[in-house]
This record gives sequence, structure tokens and C-alpha cells, in this order.
Amino acid sequence: MYVIDLLLEEAKGQRASILAVATMAGIANALLLVGANVLAGSPEKADVRALFLFGLTMALYVLGARSTYHRTTSLVEAVLHRIRTRIAAKIERTELEGLERVGTAEIFDRVTENMSVVSEQGWVLGSFLQALFVLVFGLLYIASISLPAFALIALMLVFGFYIVQYRFEDVVDVLRQIGQLRLEFFDRVMDLLKGFKEAKFSRRRGREIHGDIVGMAESLRTGAVKTAEGLSGVLVMPNCVLYLLLGAVVFTLPRYAHVDTETMASLVTCTAFVWGPFTSVAGGLNAVFRSSVAFEHIRALEGKLDEAVQRAAVQKTEDPWNGRIGTLSTRDIVYEYPDGNGDRSFRVGPLSLDIEPGEVVFLVGGNGSGKSTLLKVLTGLYPRSGGELRVSGVLVQPENVAAYREMISAIYSDFHLFSKLYGMLDAEPGAVRALIAEMGLQGKTSFEGQQFTRRALSSGQRRRLATIMTLLEDRPVYVFDEWAADQDPGFRRYFYEELVPALKGRGKTVIAVTHDDRYFHCADRVIELSYGKVQATNRMNAP
Repeated sequence: MYVIDLLLEEAKGQRASILAVATMAGIANALLLVGANVLAGSPEKADVRALFLFGLTMALYVLGARSTYHRTTSLVEAVLHRIRTRIAAKIERTELEGLERVGTAEIFDRVTENMSVVSEQGWVLGSFLQALFVLVFGLLYIASISLPAFALIALMLVFGFYIVQYRFEDVVDVLRQIGQLRLEFFDRVMDLLKGFKEAKFSRRRGREIHGDIVGMAESLRTGAVKTAEGLSGVLVMPNCVLYLLLGAVVFTLPRYAHVDTETMASLVTCTAFVWGPFTSVAGGLNAVFRSSVAFEHIRALEGKLDEAVQRAAVQKTEDPWNGRIGTLSTRDIVYEYPDGNGDRSFRVGPLSLDIEPGEVVFLVGGNGSGKSTLLKVLTGLYPRSGGELRVSGVLVQPENVAAYREMISAIYSDFHLFSKLYGMLDAEPGAVRALIAEMGLQGKTSFEGQQFTRRALSSGQRRRLATIMTLLEDRPVYVFDEWAADQDPGFRRYFYEELVPALKGRGKTVIAVTHDDRYFHCADRVIELSYGKVQATNRMNAP
């Protein structure tokens, strides 16, 4: 029961208090049973004092039970909080390549679906713990009445728990399969959402995507039905065990243990009493096993993130360049894409380049030529597989790559607009509004409370909004990946003939991926890539 071990490990200082209140609830419950049996056998003892003690015991039970629920739920949420923050920290510390290897589908599923499963089962775990103690103390009371009865009932309960756990193991296997199916289903839905426009141009493509989604949904439905079937047997089992217990007590004890009638009546009452906590414990196993599988998935994700973090060396805070860019040089730099089996499927390089401060370099080439990959290697997002990357003669390596990246502002083709100006929360509102006007976005969005009031814009407008953020950063190097691809002719001209020259005039280095050959004259150099290698380099005249 992985979740129980995890909670006990995480509880630490709270462990004693949780066990104490659960024990109090169990003892109080057992005392209520004892009191009811004593008063039923001796009605003359049911005086005011007995009533007071009965009420006090009930109050202790309520207090212990409520405290158990509260403490276990708080513990579960505290554990989930630590895991959420730990996962977020690991994601922040990993590198892009490692994050891409893990995949967004698994991260989203584990931090939403699986954590929701554990959170929803928190109060059930409290009920499970409380019922377990009630069951233990109830059995101890039965042992005080009749040891043969205790042995018989304990044996039957152990048998019942074994059957329940055996049935749950099949359910757990299905739950693990469902967890993997959810990831595949999420990937298919993301295919449809991200490729929605493309699917609209091919009915066959749309039908095939839909068919895959329906197939995955059917597999999920089948898994849920199998889980329900397995659980139905588990839910019926406590009743079966109760009837077996009653039958064993009634038919076996009088004949073989010579139990008298009065004791038999007490044992039947106790057996019926034990049924309640046994049912709660058996039902609580559902929460325990579901939560255990969910935690297995979460821990598997953490394991993958740990591997990614280990590959990303500890980044130091020193900056050997003091925020000043020099000549950016590559010598036989190579990057190889890993495939799903850990082998390398695509190679960029070897490439040797020298990019001077204030130089404007355009990277051109067909689709799949390696332009965007080269940008990610040059900006330190992808670790090079070979060769050297130097700035001002200083080798860029894991220990200083964070400082190197702090000198670069980049807008990739798949850029993201944050809800706030993170990293620039002290930006001057007047400067932001001036850039909004320069980018032709006045009336489309505004800047209030350190955030843009509207981000649901066209792709070209969103890219211009991202440009505002990069200009506010005012870093030595600007990287643009197909910036003008989704701009109208006016802003395309603005980019090449106004923005790029303005950045160059301020001494900024500009590296841009482009296909606009009519604007090649705006670059100092045009480097053509083909199949991951430099095909040609052309020096252009300054505009």
C-alpha cells in the first residue's frame, strides 16, 4: 500500500497526533459497544451516571473521528502541495531537450488528473484509518468475551481481506493501463486541436484522427467498466463476510466452543458491530489502491524529471561576460536529435561560424534544413552534441549557460505570451504604451496592472506583442524565428527596414530565420542551410 507508506513518511511530526486521535476514536467506539452490551444485559445499571458516561464516550468518538478526518485530509493536501511545488521546481531546473523528452501530456495528466484522484480520496483515507482502529479494538473486546470466537472471527476477517486485496490487484492493473491510455488520448486530442486547420482541408485526415480518438475513448470506457466490475465484487464482499461470520458464530461456537446463550447474544451483537468498520476498511482499500496508482504515476514523472535535471548541470550565477556580448563563435558545432529509442535521428552540423557584435545575420533554407534547431543550439536551449560555442573567447558550458542566455532575447515560431511581464514587473508603463503604439496595437490591447489587458489576438499581433517584451529587456542579442511570416506587408517592411536597422544601430546582434529574399539586403550576411549544414554564405551590402 504505497500511499500509506508515503503518507507515514511525509507525516513526520504529525504522525503521532494522527495515530492518537484515530486511536481515541477506536477506543471510544469500542467502549460504546461495551456499554451497550453491559446495559442490555443489566437494565438496572442504566442510570444517569451511565447515561453521562455514554454521552461523554460518544463525544470523544465524534471528536476523535472529526479530528482524524481533518488531519488526514490536511496531511494529504500538504503532501500534494509539496509534490506540486517540487515538480514545478524540477521543470524550472531542467533544460528544453529534457522537457521535450518527458512530454507535456504526461506532465498535465500527472499534475491534474492523478493529483485530483489523491485529493478526492483524502477524507476516505481518514475514514479508512479510523475504521481500522475501531475494528482492532472491537476484536479485542470480542477476545475478552470469548477467545474461540475471537480466533474464528479474526480468521474469517483475514480471509475476507485477502480476497478483497486479491480482487483489487486486478483493478490496480486496469488502473495502470487507464493511466497510459489517458496520455495517448490526450495526445490525440492535442493533435486535433493543434492541427484543426489542417484537418479541415482533408476529410480523410479528419476522419482518421476522429477514428483514433473514438478508439482511445472506447478503450478508456472499457477500462472504466472493468474497474467498476472489479470494484462491484469488492463492495459485495463485506456483506458476504458478515453473513459468513454470523453463520460461523451461530452454527459453530455453540456446538464446539460450548458458548452459553447470553454470551452468544453478545457475540452476535459484536459481530454485527464489527461489520461496519470492516466494510469501511474494505471500501477504504478502493481509495488506498487508487491513490497508490496515482502516486506511482506522479513518482514516475518525478523520476523522469530528475533524470532531466541531472543531465542539466547545476548552473552557477557568475557571469564571465558581465552582460556584454563579444564575438559569437562556433567551431564544428553539432547537434543530434534523439529518437524514442535514444538513438540519433537528425543531425545539424558540423558548423563553424563567427558572428560579430552588432552584425545582422539571416538564416535561410528549406523546411527541415535545421534553421530553428541551430537557433536553439546557438541560444543555449539545446546542448550541443559536439564542437565548441564561445563568446568573447569564453567557452559556453553548463556552468555558465544561464548567464549566456541572459544576454539573449528570442521570439521562436512557437513563442508563448505570459499573462504578466514576468522578469520585468517593474517596467515603466509609459514605455510599454509607447511600444504598443509603435507596434500598431493601440485599440487592440492596453497595459494595466503590469499585464496586457488582451492577449487573444491574431498570430501576427501576438508576435508583435511578444516583440514589445523583448525590446523592454534590451539585451545584446536578438533572435527572431520567422518573425515576418504572419505579418501584413506593412509590418513586414517595418521589421526589415525599421526594427532590424534600429537594433543594429544600437549595437545589437540580430540573428533571424527568414524566407523573405526581397529583404536579404537588410542583412550583413545571409547563411543558407541545407540538411543541417551550411550550403552557402553571402555577404550583403549595408542598407
